[in-house]
Amino acid sequence: MLPRLFLFVFLTFIAFNEGKRSFEGNQVLRVFPNTHEQVEFLTKLYETNHELDFWTEPRAVGLNVDIHVENSHVDKIREKLNSEGFNYDVWIEDVQKLVEAENQTGADFYSTYHSYEEIITFLKELQQKYPNLVSLITIGKSYEGRDIVAVKVTSTKFSTPKSAIWFDSCIHAREWIATATAVYMLGQFVEKYGSDDSITNLVDNLEIYVLPVFNVDGYVYTWTDNRMWRKTRSPNANSTCVGTDPNRNWDFKWGGAGSSADPCSDSFMGSAAFSEIEVKTVGEYVTKAGNIKGYIAFHSYSQLWMTPWGYTDALPPDYDKQMDISKKCVAALTAVHNTAYEVGAISKIIYPASGSSADYAYGVSKVLYSFGVELRDTGTYGFLLPADQIIPSGEETFAAIKVLANEILANPL
Repeated sequence: MLPRLFLFVFLTFIAFNEGKRSFEGNQVLRVFPNTHEQVEFLTKLYETNHELDFWTEPRAVGLNVDIHVENSHVDKIREKLNSEGFNYDVWIEDVQKLVEAENQTGADFYSTYHSYEEIITFLKELQQKYPNLVSLITIGKSYEGRDIVAVKVTSTKFSTPKSAIWFDSCIHAREWIATATAVYMLGQFVEKYGSDDSITNLVDNLEIYVLPVFNVDGYVYTWTDNRMWRKTRSPNANSTCVGTDPNRNWDFKWGGAGSSADPCSDSFMGSAAFSEIEVKTVGEYVTKAGNIKGYIAFHSYSQLWMTPWGYTDALPPDYDKQMDISKKCVAALTAVHNTAYEVGAISKIIYPASGSSADYAYGVSKVLYSFGVELRDTGTYGFLLPADQIIPSGEETFAAIKVLANEILANPL
């Protein structure tokens, strides 16, 4: 299977280890707020203390909050939590150990995490090997000048206009399992065409778009400098803090609940809607395509299948339809490895998020089946999911994708 790609392994190992920030002794604390006052305390901490890395945001009483704390701050933060009467556990004892374990090479390409360069090489080789199925589309450039590359998979069997399904991953740079899962599913569509009747039918009758690395610059930065980086890498005026949250920057209900005007916040919404060239490029492409009937943005972690809206607690007019297909997708997902997912509107099951991709795809691009999906796990490893979970994540998520694709094929919108 594309053996030339493994020539990258040694160079990737060097790039991964030289100059990278160490997380030795860093801990992840799982905090359990039991009162509204404790939720408010954590919310203020999240909004004002940017030395802390909140892996999950404060939401409500009884919902845990995972906080990544640098080793030099661990004692101070634990003392503060104790003084405020919080219950908490040391959820991850040493973050660096998980970072190192995550970078192990798997049995094949799909069972290993890969750099941006390796992924682009893989996509080019996939196109060369399957020229009648795979087209590479450079839809634009990132802020730092890297190609934003999407893949279109469809056969030439039928020339009539086809409905399309789009899924992208790694809009938040540190969510590596999202990219690895997308690459696995892309391989399934291509390599099993002609031998698997259900996949062949989908590829014959649909256009399937995959954008494995959305936030290109941020993803590269997680490999070269800071594994926990989330945002883009564009500078911010009058601030030393770099980057914008690309999932708060879409040109739909921008700047509302769940976004921050602070450039140092991980939820910084940007100076304006579509200020980030990556977000503007993808958003305009999805809208102009016109035939996209299903959109999924893959994230991690929490095991959630989420429908619009994120910007408000109000439910959209198509909520029942969106929930119906979501439940079917999750049932298929769970049937593979018994992985439990929660289903619901973004603002209700995770937190408010204005200016998000799922809201934009539904509200502007008019994609009825528009979803945000938080992949494995529920916090045992958080963003540092071991590589041996890539294939299981891909298998179960692919089962869900096929349900959605078949729904679009059976009921063209």
